[in-house]
Amino acid sequence: MTNPMQSLCGAHCRTTGKPCQAYSMPNGRCRMHGGKSTGRPVSTGMFTNEARSHRAKLRELIHSVKELLG
Repeated sequence: MTNPMQSLCGAHCRTTGKPCQAYSMPNGRCRMHGGKSTGRPVSTGMFTNEARSHRAKLRELIHSVKELLG
């Protein structure tokens, strides 16, 4: 039995073609189809701005050393 005061997700299932019957979040979709999370924040690892700039500096240094040697 559905709550008439709350809207349903309504995303269509690929296998059945029927709309999702889960209750929606404020963004209009349920937790399975609208997603609360957009992914973890990148604060460490290879893809931070600091790590990228460090690798770029290393590439420039390696390139200049190769020019001097070659």
